[in-house]
Amino acid sequence: QHLRVLFDPVTGHLREIQNLAGGFSLPVFQSFYWYNASTGDPQSPQASGAYIFRPNSSAPIPVAKRAATRLLKSAVVQELHQNFSAWCSQVLRLRPGQPHLELEWTLGPIPISDGLGKEIVSRFQTPLRTAGRFYTDSNGRQVLERRRDHRPTWNLSQSEPVAGNYYPVNTRIFIRDRKVQLTVLTDRSQGGSSVLDGSLELMVHRRLLRDDSRGLDEPLDEPGEDGQGLVVRGRHLVLLEPAAAAAELHRPRAQEMATSPYVVLAPGPGPHLRQFSGLRRALPPNLHLLTPPPRGAGRLLLRLEHLFERGAPPHGSQPVTVDLTTLFSAFTITSVRETPPRGDVPLESVSRLLWNTATPPPGPRSPPRTPKPRAEPPLDPRRVRLPPPEIRTFLASVRY
Repeated sequence: QHLRVLFDPVTGHLREIQNLAGGFSLPVFQSFYWYNASTGDPQSPQASGAYIFRPNSSAPIPVAKRAATRLLKSAVVQELHQNFSAWCSQVLRLRPGQPHLELEWTLGPIPISDGLGKEIVSRFQTPLRTAGRFYTDSNGRQVLERRRDHRPTWNLSQSEPVAGNYYPVNTRIFIRDRKVQLTVLTDRSQGGSSVLDGSLELMVHRRLLRDDSRGLDEPLDEPGEDGQGLVVRGRHLVLLEPAAAAAELHRPRAQEMATSPYVVLAPGPGPHLRQFSGLRRALPPNLHLLTPPPRGAGRLLLRLEHLFERGAPPHGSQPVTVDLTTLFSAFTITSVRETPPRGDVPLESVSRLLWNTATPPPGPRSPPRTPKPRAEPPLDPRRVRLPPPEIRTFLASVRY
């Protein structure tokens, strides 16, 4: 319905993704590689360990040049099973109605009989002209531009061409040119980078044989219950979209992955389907109910989050107005008071320090100024407005 995915019939690797609705395609090669971990020899004393990622070469080694494949098609799902080795496999999955390609990988136990520590990455390679730029999220919210071998506030002398370009990826990493964006969503925090133009990679597993001398005092070599090493399984969602509209797809999908529903099992009289929703109606797609924890009898701490950033596609980045008094089904809000995110004091009593940010002349600096609290306009719970990318917090009195 949304995507067509092509594979190399000889090697079994992913070869191309086609966006059927947009009428465009992108050659995409994906496979697994491992970096040979530095062991801390006299010529290179810093070893790769639990806290330090330090490969002894910039070129990773492919797990396998070919993957054995098996195709499964049904009305419910289409799957291609890839087997790269005895310890590395992957299932690529398309489901009806889902505009993304799902990659479910299983890795481990990582072999160490050759005496080499290994750091495993899933790498995607494309012909996109990215000019050394790629993008990662900050705690699932703001997207930050990264530039290879560059720091925005000082002149960088790069001594670690791989590790020096790795960044935390909480929910997503993407590359793009002026027309096309390739986004990979993660189901957990991982390290990621774009070591080569047109490529991106995510570290998915590690097994190391040396301590990095940063306090743990043991190598990152967990044997697991059977003593053979750990096996990990995870998911990546791959999106191929026009660059101008990609945020309207990857932001809601990333939120769904980060806050997926809990499966709850409970005893009950017979197989009756019971449904309950705490909301009377669906929230706008760019609004998220972040937390509703109780704060004593008859009170809740409500946090509402605008999911998009300023300058995002026109629909998602518009301010949202919501009526809190008719939003919930289990209770009625009788009054609200806005607070800072921690929810301990009224917002109108908060004052922030104003710092002199211009470079001062030599000599004693003037102390920071404490402004007077500003009077906030009266809060109408029927019209609560959230511009992007704000999070607003309210202490609400409720009647069940």
